[in-house]
Amino acid sequence: MSPCPAISRRLHHRSTFAAVLACTLGSFFLAGCGDPKREERLKWREEEVDAKEAAVLRRDAEIQQERKQIESLKLDLAAKQKAAEKLQTELAAELDKYQRVRRELELKELRGPLPNISAERVIIIDPATGDVIFEKNADKEGAIASTTKLLTALLVVETGDLDKEVVVQKSDTQCAPVRLGLKEGEVYTRRQLLTAVMVKSSNDIAQALARDNAGTMEAFVEKMNARCAELGLKHSVFANPHGLPAAEGVPQYSTARDLSVIAALCDTKPEIREIVSLKSYRFVKPDKREIQLENTNRVLRNYSYCDGMKTGYTNAAGYCLVCSGEKNGKRRIVVVLNDTDSGVWKDSQALLEWALRA
Repeated sequence: MSPCPAISRRLHHRSTFAAVLACTLGSFFLAGCGDPKREERLKWREEEVDAKEAAVLRRDAEIQQERKQIESLKLDLAAKQKAAEKLQTELAAELDKYQRVRRELELKELRGPLPNISAERVIIIDPATGDVIFEKNADKEGAIASTTKLLTALLVVETGDLDKEVVVQKSDTQCAPVRLGLKEGEVYTRRQLLTAVMVKSSNDIAQALARDNAGTMEAFVEKMNARCAELGLKHSVFANPHGLPAAEGVPQYSTARDLSVIAALCDTKPEIREIVSLKSYRFVKPDKREIQLENTNRVLRNYSYCDGMKTGYTNAAGYCLVCSGEKNGKRRIVVVLNDTDSGVWKDSQALLEWALRA
């Protein structure tokens, strides 16, 4: 059976086109193969392409090498920068050391020789910076007597409401001398009691303030030790609010350094600053009877640049004094513990004068 005429015509046209295409391509290649100049040009172009490819490869290799060199330079630069920063840090430290030594020499020259002192434990600080100007056995633990009342005053002032009335209870009056002679049922403000205790160091008043502040004296002692922990005072333990000897076996001690921290914090409280600067205080009893209280701090009375703080004495603590003073914009706090009866005033004033010279 023969195909239809339309299909036959399509097959004929396709075979004719294939034949023409084959003939044309054959003629092209035959012509190229037989032309030496054309072959030469083709060869030259191939060589040119090969050369360009080789050049590209060489350039890639060079770029890779340059990148490695750049990375190496970066590492080298980073190392040099680190070394330079280290040198700058070391130089700054040396410069700071030099300036401190120079300043110490200048201060030593301005202050003159350190006074001869008999106190066993001493520290002098700049309360604005916390810098220690002088110290002697500043971390030795021991009794601090009535200078304990600085911490008592701090807690009372931090609680606030100093004009609140306090009713004296019988337990407040039951303590060893020094006592002001409070009577059960008497009413005073916290401010009155705080002023009296810091001026005259009455132990019955310290107990009344403690009990009023925390509910019981025992609870107040817990507050005292908790506050020490907050301040980072690891060498202080308190057993009462006044500094009298604790019961046998009950620990109670502090150091000159820890006490200076408490004193410096008290020094930031305007209420305490004002009270400890009083040379005397007229304490008015509920029956309108007045008791003239003289400040136990002799340095406050004898040295015009002294403006506080607190005295103390027990057999274990010896004679103690924390005193503050200011001159020409320089403020200092001196802590003297375990001194003699006459030595505590002489040492404290001499040290304060010496520290305030520069």
